[in-house]
Amino acid sequence: RLPKNSAVNHQRGFVRMMLQGRVGAALRLLNGTPSAAFDSTPEVIALLKEKHPLAAEVSEDHLISTTTMPPRIEPATFLSLDASSITRSAAETKGGAGPSGMSDQLWARMLCSKNLGKASEKLAHEVALMTRKLCTSYVDPTSISALLACKLIALDKAPGAEQLKIRPIGVGEVLRRIVGRAVTQHLKGDIISAAGPLQTASGHQGGVEAAVHAMNDLFFRADTQAA
Repeated sequence: RLPKNSAVNHQRGFVRMMLQGRVGAALRLLNGTPSAAFDSTPEVIALLKEKHPLAAEVSEDHLISTTTMPPRIEPATFLSLDASSITRSAAETKGGAGPSGMSDQLWARMLCSKNLGKASEKLAHEVALMTRKLCTSYVDPTSISALLACKLIALDKAPGAEQLKIRPIGVGEVLRRIVGRAVTQHLKGDIISAAGPLQTASGHQGGVEAAVHAMNDLFFRADTQAA
């Protein structure tokens, strides 16, 4: 058996990551870049607790009224969100695994692989049904707590510094990201229309360039007062 840090293992790992499309991870392995996440030591856990905000009284404005149900969403709006929408979303979703440990590659294989035959198609169909239900009806939050769960990791905020500085990051389930991406793509036109020109990240083509040109035009106007 080859040593864990052998050159052959590094080569195999690099090739495997490139074939999986994990270019960033492959380059970090090639460059020997250490992981940016800390282990869950008592010191790290104590720092995470310090950064957690203290509990505060909830405002009634932030709560859903128990006397009136949320507004009804017309189910026909999401009828075209089907298994193909889920498979496209799964193929495009990248990122770390959530509390379940199920990675983006695993979900992409389960939902998109032709090797699994009808099982993959059935799973995509069931995820699409769940997505449409979440979008069109009230679902008790306790019944989807596993879907909404996140794991907390601590990133190194100042690599190489003597004093430990961390940045808390919550990593949610990949399935939740797949569902969210599918819904966002389905409602892309409505989101762009609702956000208007003020939110350039809502899907506008060349949104950042438009914002830069607009600010440049305002800056050089004769009536603009600036230092």
